[in-house]
Amino acid sequence: MYALILAGGKGTRLYPLSRSKNPKQFLKVINNKSFLRNTVDRIKPLVSKENIYVVTNKEYIDKVYEELPDVEKKNIFIEPENKETSC
Repeated sequence: MYALILAGGKGTRLYPLSRSKNPKQFLKVINNKSFLRNTVDRIKPLVSKENIYVVTNKEYIDKVYEELPDVEKKNIFIEPENKETSC
């Protein structure tokens, strides 16, 4: 089994908490862990860490590395183009 986590959003949906410099996936709203960290923690019992993949944009790559030191860097991808889905 594989897990693909999409973590490239710009942070417009939870404004004013979420901003482009600190988007939703990095907010620490529950248990002092980011939404991204909580997502990985929830899927770890189901998916081996070698099969956890994350897609983000180039602006957030360092934050993702910082939040997820247990996810291999080769499993973290930079999206080639931002495809925001907001209306």
